[in-house]
Amino acid sequence: MPPRTGARASSKAARGRSFRDVTPAPLVFLLGSDEYQAARSFGSVREQMRATTADVEVTRFDAANYQVGELLLSSSPSLFGGPSLIEFHGLERMNEDTQKDLTAYVANPDPDVVVVAHHGGGTRGKGLMDALKAKALVIDCAPLKKDAEKVEFVQAEFSAAKRKVAPDAARELVSAVGSDLAELGSACRQLIEDTEGQVDSAAVQKYFGGRVEATGFAVADAAVAGRGAQAVSLLRHALATGVDPVPLVSALAIKVRQAALVSGARESGGSLASRLKMAPWQVQQAQDVARRFAPEDLAACVRLLAETDAMVKGASRDPRYAVERAVVTIARAAGRR
Repeated sequence: MPPRTGARASSKAARGRSFRDVTPAPLVFLLGSDEYQAARSFGSVREQMRATTADVEVTRFDAANYQVGELLLSSSPSLFGGPSLIEFHGLERMNEDTQKDLTAYVANPDPDVVVVAHHGGGTRGKGLMDALKAKALVIDCAPLKKDAEKVEFVQAEFSAAKRKVAPDAARELVSAVGSDLAELGSACRQLIEDTEGQVDSAAVQKYFGGRVEATGFAVADAAVAGRGAQAVSLLRHALATGVDPVPLVSALAIKVRQAALVSGARESGGSLASRLKMAPWQVQQAQDVARRFAPEDLAACVRLLAETDAMVKGASRDPRYAVERAVVTIARAAGRR
């Protein structure tokens, strides 16, 4: 996975390691509401322990239904002599017995037992959370909200499988699959298992093309590239399959505004990325778009999209026409240069 830079790297480091870096330890604390990353973490610890010995004793507790004394009993030496793995699920819903017993245990954990606990967020059990943060291996399970983070996730999935994915293919896969990380992980596995060599845009189109074509960013990419006929065709397909005009305009606005931000700038790509809080690949992509527009046309497109945004949010009786007009205008402007 590409290294994180600046404030984002510091923020990530403060929250903990990635689920890919989890290892068995006396205390492992999974913090964040993303169930997929938490499930991957739980599963990874189990697999790593079972790789060293077959008779791992796994005990799972629902923190809301835990009963006093169960942790002490489960962490006691096994009659069969195998290692013990204790999992606590749903600490954000913990009852008083969970909080009391687990807090006492964290103060003096058994070095021969692995305890993995997941808190989905919120302030419940703050004292216990602080104790776990201080003594446990902390794994960040916060949701990935930005497209750049999801692209990094895709790249890391392929890297872990010792495969390569082209940057544009990773971005297209994120656009196609959307925000659900479990679905994105499944898509990565499908491509890893069903293809050979580097995964490129053609492979993504082959397996997920129908979904790629229905996204707002596919429409926006065609429009800012000056491919008017394709942009209108994709737009009409997206609208026909139920895509709302608002996110379509939002995708167009993102592309055009990013191009406007970098247009005429004489800074390096890295400097622009830092100042504008954009990923380096986004800066490069925005610069490529900006080169297709005359400065006055780019400014006119920004104004047009602001007007179109208002129209699709209630200022027009025909929001679909408003979006199509914007797409055609942008594509023509990009094609003139």
